[in-house]
Amino acid sequence: MTSLLTNPSAKTALRTLRVVQAAGDRVRTEISTGLKVQGANDNPAFFMVSSRTRGDIAVINGFRDNLVVSQGAIKAAEAGLNQLNDLLLQITDMIPVSQNGIAVEELETVYDDLLDQMRQTIEASGFQGTNLLKQAGSTTSVIGLNRTGSEFDFQTLSMEGGDFLRKSFDGLVESGNNFVFDAASSAFSYTSAQGTDTSNTVDRENSWEIITDPLDPLAGWVRWDQDTVGNDIYFTQAQVDANSPRMDFRVQVVNPGRYYVNVQGFGTNGTSDSIHLGIDGVKFTDNGGVDLPSNNPTAWGGRSTYGGDVFVDIAAPGIYTINIWGREDGAAIKTVEFTDDPANRPNGYTPALTPIGGSDLPYFTHPLDGEERRAAAGLMELVEAVNPEAMRLNPDQAMLVIDSARAKIARYQAQVGAYDATLTRQTSYLANLEDGLTGSVAALVEADLEEASSRLQALQVQEQLAVQGLTVANGRGSVILSLFR
Repeated sequence: MTSLLTNPSAKTALRTLRVVQAAGDRVRTEISTGLKVQGANDNPAFFMVSSRTRGDIAVINGFRDNLVVSQGAIKAAEAGLNQLNDLLLQITDMIPVSQNGIAVEELETVYDDLLDQMRQTIEASGFQGTNLLKQAGSTTSVIGLNRTGSEFDFQTLSMEGGDFLRKSFDGLVESGNNFVFDAASSAFSYTSAQGTDTSNTVDRENSWEIITDPLDPLAGWVRWDQDTVGNDIYFTQAQVDANSPRMDFRVQVVNPGRYYVNVQGFGTNGTSDSIHLGIDGVKFTDNGGVDLPSNNPTAWGGRSTYGGDVFVDIAAPGIYTINIWGREDGAAIKTVEFTDDPANRPNGYTPALTPIGGSDLPYFTHPLDGEERRAAAGLMELVEAVNPEAMRLNPDQAMLVIDSARAKIARYQAQVGAYDATLTRQTSYLANLEDGLTGSVAALVEADLEEASSRLQALQVQEQLAVQGLTVANGRGSVILSLFR
């Protein structure tokens, strides 16, 4: 039956046409955008996964940029290390030349110029604020990320700095305007004077010596020891520099000011009971020195043989070298105290020793004096110790120091090379990971254009058929009209 009010066939044909057109629109959008999942309404699961993965890809790109900065710092360090090695070889070549004793001033000029170049190289071997050669401690860089569900695990690389400008300090650290040192156990260095005592027949060279005989009442003390005593006495700076033995002690002064000196010392008689004190090689005692007690090893002295307290004014915080020279041969000392209290003189007790700060190594004058000291020193501290004069007087020790410096450079080159290899591997891994994640996102949300093209052609045919079907359905009304003609 044909109805004038309703046309079920036309409705069906129209609904089919609309469905086909909607499908065609979706396919055309896929082709134009290249995406089959454009929003959460297309595929909620795929959309969520792809969005999170895109975030991970963005983070990976950030890590790759960070790796570029780290690799730049490493390349700068490698270039600096190569330059330092070349400059150090030039200094090494100076050791045999220094033995000739000629052109000393010229060697000093060349040596100073090479030192300046090494310092400038270290200062310039940085990239974007990171200078591994100069850096003390470590720099930590985030180089990757592991995701486990909602948990994140950052991958890091810690790069230790070379600290080539380090100045190691193995001395006393003043605390509370007071420091105390034991002459025997914490001696920084003992220096024998160049002069000799012609009155002695056994020990002609002036030198400090630690008393090691356990039966000696002064065992553990330090004495200007000769086979006869009381024959030598030195007053002026020039005299002590030329003839007197010297001990050096390093101290870091935190609180500058006036420090009074107390010395636990001993002299067997009135001609062997005084010493001189100085700071950084300059004597601050008057020509009378420090008067030591005679015949009483437990007593302390702190006054000049000319009268008056012995003191020194330290103007600024810093690291200083305290010097002790012998004024009269035969003088022995045990403990020395520096205090800001002029009335504080130990009597019947020994004040607590100030602990050694900086490291646990014993005192040494400079890196020429021991393997442990050379290991603890910074690169430039080593090289600065090997001046042309040290090369000439002690070529064997100078070569040891140079070898230690070259070993430091070689070890750090290997360390930096390991960092470089780690970053190179991580860069390659992140690139591969990014490619894989990008491919996964593409598989989830990107359209297959070949398939979409085929579907579009099929839908276009279906649309044409639906249009024809709708035309036929709409033409049924004209059949009824023809019955009334």
